[in-house]
Amino acid sequence: MSITIPTRRAALKAALALVAIPALPHIAQAQDRKITRVMDFDTTADVAKAEAEGEFVYYTHDGESAASEVVKAFNADFPKIKANYVRAQNGAIYSKLLAERSANRFLVDVVQFSELTTAMDFQKRGGYQRHLSPQLPAYDAKYLSSEPGYFFWAGITFAGIAYNTDKVKAEDAPKSWKDLLDPRWRNGMSTKQATSGLQFIEWYELRRLYGLDFWKTFAKQRPRGFDSRVQMFDRLAKGDDKVCALAEFAGYALYKEKGAPIAMVIPEDGMPASPVVAGAVDKAPHPEASRLFMDWLMSPRGAKLFQTNLQLFYPSLRRDAEPMPGGARLRDFKLLSPTDMADVVASHDAFNKEWNGMLGL
Repeated sequence: MSITIPTRRAALKAALALVAIPALPHIAQAQDRKITRVMDFDTTADVAKAEAEGEFVYYTHDGESAASEVVKAFNADFPKIKANYVRAQNGAIYSKLLAERSANRFLVDVVQFSELTTAMDFQKRGGYQRHLSPQLPAYDAKYLSSEPGYFFWAGITFAGIAYNTDKVKAEDAPKSWKDLLDPRWRNGMSTKQATSGLQFIEWYELRRLYGLDFWKTFAKQRPRGFDSRVQMFDRLAKGDDKVCALAEFAGYALYKEKGAPIAMVIPEDGMPASPVVAGAVDKAPHPEASRLFMDWLMSPRGAKLFQTNLQLFYPSLRRDAEPMPGGARLRDFKLLSPTDMADVVASHDAFNKEWNGMLGL
C-alpha cells in the first residue's frame, strides 16, 4: 500500500474543519459545574482560577519533541499557565506515577498512556478524577472509559515495517511480518524496549496471528531495543540499522518529510495499533488547569494539533474529525488491536520476560 505523506508546510497549514458539537446540558449538571466558552471550545474549568494556579504538569509516553509540541500549543493558547511535561515510555511513566502516589506525592495533573490496559488499571486503582467534559458527546462510547469521564482516546498510534533504501533494495525489503525472520536482517534490526505500550501490542497481536514460535525465532535475529521512535528512526536514517520492526506511522511521516532515505511497508496482515489514552489525575495539584487542559485536548483544537503536527500525527477519534493531512483516514488501514482485555492484562508478565530476555536486559 502506498502512503502519501504531506510536506511540513502542508501539514501545518492544513486546516481541519472540525465542527464543534454543542455541549449537552446534562454533562454540566452531572458534576454541577458551569460550562463556559473559551476561544472556540467549551470547558467546565474556571479559567481565571486555572490562570491563578499558573502551572500545569503533563506526564506522557511521547518523545521529547512530541511532548514539547503539546505543551507549547497549550501555552500559546493560555500564556498565563506554565505547562511542563515529564516523558518516558509507557511502563516507565506508569511506574513513576504509582511510586509517587504510594509516597503521597501528587505532582501530575494529566497523564497520557500508549496502551489501554494501563489506563484501565489506573482507573481501577482510583487514580483518575472524574471529569465530565463538555467534549464527551463528540466521542463514541468505545473511545471513552467504561464510565465516561475518567479517560478518553486522544488518538491512535500504529506501526508497520520501515527500511533504509540506501542499504536495502525495494525487491529485497521485507513485505510481511514473517519476512522479518529472514536471517539477512540479523544484527541489523531495531525494536522498542518492553516499556513501550505499542511494542507490547505488536508482540501480542503477532503472537496471536503466527503462534508462540514467531517471537522465539525473531529473537535469533538479535534485534536492538530502544526507548523511543526518535532513536530508531535516527539509526534507520543513518543506516545503523537496515530495518525497523516497529515503524510508527507518525515517526515515518516526520523522517520521510525530512528527506531521510527510508521507505515503509504496510503488511497485508495489518498494523499493530494502540490508542493514546489521556485522563485527569485524582488529587491533581492544579485542578482547574487540569480540567482546562483536558477540555482543550478533547476539543477540535486538540484534535487538530494531534492530526497535523508531524511530531504527533495521531488520527483523532472525534466523530467530526477530518482526514489526516494527505487524505488518510483510519479506515484506510487494517489495524490490529486486542479485543480480549482480560487476556491482554494476563499476558503482560510473559511479554516482559520474553522481551527483556531477548534484549539481554
